[in-house]
Amino acid sequence: MNKKILLTLAIIVVAGVLAVYKARWDEQTQTENIKKFLDFQTQILNKNIEEEKLSAMTVATLLAQNEHVKKCMGQNNRQMCLETLSEFTKTLSKVPIYENAKFHIHTPEMRSFARSWIPMYNDDLTNFRHLLAEAKNGVAAGIEVGRAGVFIRSVAPIFDDKKMLGSIEVLLDFKHLSDFFAQQGLDLFVLLDAGGDSPYQNSSDEGIIDGFHFVNKSYANLNVLPMLKDIKFKSGGFYQTDSHAFTVQPMNDAKGERVGYFVIYFNSDSKERNLAKLGVWFD
Repeated sequence: MNKKILLTLAIIVVAGVLAVYKARWDEQTQTENIKKFLDFQTQILNKNIEEEKLSAMTVATLLAQNEHVKKCMGQNNRQMCLETLSEFTKTLSKVPIYENAKFHIHTPEMRSFARSWIPMYNDDLTNFRHLLAEAKNGVAAGIEVGRAGVFIRSVAPIFDDKKMLGSIEVLLDFKHLSDFFAQQGLDLFVLLDAGGDSPYQNSSDEGIIDGFHFVNKSYANLNVLPMLKDIKFKSGGFYQTDSHAFTVQPMNDAKGERVGYFVIYFNSDSKERNLAKLGVWFD
């Protein structure tokens, strides 16, 4: 009888150990699968950024050849340029990717001539606008920080009879990318380094996450913010807390210099994920 009891206890102990081992194995496997999933999403992010750069280049190239743009620059007529930019904004805003697009015309000396979103002009851009210098050799595109913040930008030179009149720029924000990931059940966060000699100074989106401007705070999932604040961004990589997983990727500008980070967030709990869409959040 004692042997039977001991055998039963032994089986129970072994079964318990195996159950614990299996649970840990399943947890580790799930973590690895989530990491692979987010690594794949990072590849998609990079691919989408390249596609948006090409879209911006296409529009910038077409606008640089627009007769109204050439005329207003040839006549040095800023009011005419502003009216032209206003028409571009109205027309292109009907297309989702260009919904929040901004436009900027520059002089050959790399000074601002007309901005579609604010009246500020004639400021010198030579110290921080790498793409403007690059565009003297042809259309250029990339992520770059300016006075308006960080955008996917493209700059195209404006020529008339081989004379360079200036350049025109298309600025795309990250809402279209955020919307794309939201449709996949993911969240994208765009963080720009704050402080230093950055041309962008805006206290309204600074300090929410220490050391960064929260670029897309107006259309991001702010429920994730408490966990986002705990990430050690300098080390980058993959982070997971319970069902909440993050992958962090450096955001590099057109010169290849890191200016911030992209963060992709995924909640592996499908119930919580679905409830989050309805505005319900679990701590």
